[in-house]
Amino acid sequence: MSGKVKSGEDGPAAVRKDSIRKELRSVRASMDCNQWELGSGAIARKAFQLEEFRAAADVMIYLAMEDRREVDTAPLIAAIASAGQMKMFAPSLCGENLCAVPYREGVPLVRGSFGQPEPLRVNREKEAFPDIVVVPVVAVDRTGNRLGYGKGYYDRFIASLRKKGKDPFVVGLAFSFQLLEFLPEDAWDEKLDCIVTEKEVLRFN
Repeated sequence: MSGKVKSGEDGPAAVRKDSIRKELRSVRASMDCNQWELGSGAIARKAFQLEEFRAAADVMIYLAMEDRREVDTAPLIAAIASAGQMKMFAPSLCGENLCAVPYREGVPLVRGSFGQPEPLRVNREKEAFPDIVVVPVVAVDRTGNRLGYGKGYYDRFIASLRKKGKDPFVVGLAFSFQLLEFLPEDAWDEKLDCIVTEKEVLRFN
């Protein structure tokens, strides 16, 4: 691909995104358990070493869908819990949007609308403004563009924080084969600040 494509929802970018999404979801789902666990562990170690984790008070972190072979966040969650200085939140669907709800290791989970794990008892004490948002990716490129599942939940959530004057550090977790040179880009896409794979850490801002 010679460069980034910008277009509307039904234009060339959407078609290209769907093609990339289908291909990489298939590759990721074919990972064997050992490869998935080793890669996820390496990614967790690199992510937790980011300087932003040492300064953060609140972090929102996705709970991985094992059957889809999303990067497993359990090792990173364990490291955060052991450190003890950060309050954790998990994403939970609130209608058409994501909410950040309090989370800690070992709480009962349920299967959400799209198969994602969510805390069973959702406690929305007040609106959360996490310092760090850890997001899953289907693909990511070397300029910080993220490709998710196409529903836009994380884009809307991050955009809402930024509109309120918050500046979360947005980290994507991915296996190295998910890192591409360029991805199609739409105007509403929210860029990542950092991507962590088992091989490297890339910062974009």
